[in-house]
Amino acid sequence: MLSQYLAQNSFEQLSKLTEHGFCVMDNFLPNASILALANEISALNNVAKMHEAGTGQVKVSLNKALRGDSIYWLNELDASAAQLVYFKQMALLRSDLNQHLYLGLFALESHLALYPIGAGYKKHIDRFKINHTRVTDQSVRQISCILYLNQGWLEDDGGELRLYLNQDDAINAPELTIKHLDIAPISGRLVMFLSDTFYHEVLPANKARMSLTGWFLTRQ
Repeated sequence: MLSQYLAQNSFEQLSKLTEHGFCVMDNFLPNASILALANEISALNNVAKMHEAGTGQVKVSLNKALRGDSIYWLNELDASAAQLVYFKQMALLRSDLNQHLYLGLFALESHLALYPIGAGYKKHIDRFKINHTRVTDQSVRQISCILYLNQGWLEDDGGELRLYLNQDDAINAPELTIKHLDIAPISGRLVMFLSDTFYHEVLPANKARMSLTGWFLTRQ
């Protein structure tokens, strides 16, 4: 039986993961939970518990020109009420993905993210494809999930997720104009895509931008 979420929303959206490798779902969580998560980010930031995010897989470095967000990793064992709503819904989503798309997902890792005004994240990929000579510490990331927490977001506010769709060009000829999809970070929207397939970036915004980013994991 489908979860309550899929029964009330659209399994067709999840099927797009198989057909296109990505999908977008709106109203993924109740607005009260979205607002509570946004308030948690503000509170964590006020007490300096949001930490600058780094880049790199082996040696992590801080480079605001590449990545300007601050993050806070979540732990389901000491989660807040709003975080538990998120974890419960993501567990249902993982179960449905495994049942209907046979992805073998077994766990989730997540962090809150805050992008100050003007900050972004240059084009990158969440997991490099595994080859016979190299397996990275991110090789278990299967699906990237971004839940947006921005109330009253307007088109002029910017901050879109730019998802690059032509992967051969993105990898082999980055100087070319790449076909892409820009997705607005509106409140309650969940974007999911295959972690080893889609290069993407966060465009700068005209006001602070909040999200909850997660990755469904598979075993190596």
